[in-house]
Amino acid sequence: MWVGKLIRDLLTRYKINEQLTGKNNAAVGVALMGYYVGLAIAIAGVLVGPEGESLGTDLLMVALYSVIAIVLLNISALVNDKLILYKFDNQKELVDDQNSGTGTTMAGSYIATGLIVNAAVSGETGGQWWEGLVACLVFFALGQLVLVLAGLWYQLITSYDVHKVIGEDNNTAAGIGFGGFLLAIGFVLRAAMAGESISWGVDLISFALYVLIALVLLTIGRMITDKVFLPKASISDEIGGQGNIAAAAIAAAIYVTIAVLIVSSV
Repeated sequence: MWVGKLIRDLLTRYKINEQLTGKNNAAVGVALMGYYVGLAIAIAGVLVGPEGESLGTDLLMVALYSVIAIVLLNISALVNDKLILYKFDNQKELVDDQNSGTGTTMAGSYIATGLIVNAAVSGETGGQWWEGLVACLVFFALGQLVLVLAGLWYQLITSYDVHKVIGEDNNTAAGIGFGGFLLAIGFVLRAAMAGESISWGVDLISFALYVLIALVLLTIGRMITDKVFLPKASISDEIGGQGNIAAAAIAAAIYVTIAVLIVSSV
């Protein structure tokens, strides 16, 4: 965790401590919270991975895969900046505008990636160590691709311009909703990637089915939120137009609840 903090500090253009304590920047704090939680989840996958032949081997593998987990999580930060929130500069929004909508979206993305890395580094491969590493990198790449596609899908099922209300309007509620959706996708992806590998073909088909089911049911969940949990209001108007954090929290909770039920049902 400490190494992960040092790497995050080195890769960040602004001084994190100054933003947290000197400027009381909540946006940076929320994004960093997501990074630390995602990092802990990722490293936890290393600790529950397959056992080695000796304590020394176990310690070596934990060290190696922990570094890999840290690197992958920081790569996800670039993916988030360039491909998920691609219409503006994340760091500018966090530092100059103290945009909490951006911070909450990034937090959701970090935790989702932590879940993806958790599964990627903990799986049984039944082969050589390098085969496990290849599988880890392949499924991480697939997971990041799905997160990007999920971001595009979220925009398709949302009536307001997600990037505009987050980037230009500093809409925290929109960030909570978007971040909750990404976190839910990450939770399902972890389940899709976890467990013993059968074969590349079977694993990839299973992965694709999980993703398809998740996107369909999360879309239905958005409609359910409108009709059942917020029957007297439009969820899109409350979040995108009014910036209603309470409505966004309900929407995010529904997304995560659906993800938990998907994973528990399969």
